Amino acid sequence: MSTEPLIRKSTHDFTLLVASQVCVAGLTEEVEKYYLAQKQEVAPAFKYGFVLPGTIPIPAVPVEITGYPIEETDCFAWLGHAEQFTEKYLGMTVNLREMFALPARLPWKHILPIFDPAGLTNWQMVEVLKAQNLIVWGGTDVGESTGAIAEGTTLSLMERSPTPTPATMGLPPKYARHWFSGRQTRPLHLRGYGIGQGLLYEVEKQFLDPGVTATVFPENTFPVGGRVACGSWHAGDSWVFFGRYDDDNECAHCGFREAIVLEEKRG
Repeated sequence: MSTEPLIRKSTHDFTLLVASQVCVAGLTEEVEKYYLAQKQEVAPAFKYGFVLPGTIPIPAVPVEITGYPIEETDCFAWLGHAEQFTEKYLGMTVNLREMFALPARLPWKHILPIFDPAGLTNWQMVEVLKAQNLIVWGGTDVGESTGAIAEGTTLSLMERSPTPTPATMGLPPKYARHWFSGRQTRPLHLRGYGIGQGLLYEVEKQFLDPGVTATVFPENTFPVGGRVACGSWHAGDSWVFFGRYDDDNECAHCGFREAIVLEEKRG
């Protein structure tokens, strides 16, 4: 029996196609030597090159979380707030410490946990805000964006900060997947932002983006116009705002919020 490795015909044909394009490109000897010297980087780069458009890949290699032991943060106290909020406004009794495997360390000391149960829609999130007697004004139909319905039950842990992540301010949404690539965090989504607004208001009577800033949700896109969703709090008019944001906009007052996203335990 032959011990030579077998290659699928489709893989063989694809390899020939890629090789032919390299030959046509006419790489110089200097370029070839450079890439051969960096060959340990070729495989992961090639892998990341075939991520589906519009998605942000999960890191292939886990990144150790630096920061604080979870016991030194206020995460546990705010998980309790989130459980009470969920029971009051969603009619669900949950124990988040049992449902999710919490990390031992967190990058931030002040945590805002966001429980997003499977099946929850963006419009149901809006109704939660209205049930708190908050005014919600939309420059867009929040139900039209991608991710308008939660496919699975998740818990997102993010920094309880009035402004988006500083390093992302002014970054166009089209570069979000590059910024998050290799990180253990993912961008907060529209529905999570609304839930976070409601929880923060319920506990502290405070809001996300209470000043001139706004949060952009690069994974929540609209089918027409090539735009992504955004949100903010308009203090002057006292309302939570949801709108659309150009994919290549570089507004210095807008940014992403990064979150550690945990999936519900199985079994």
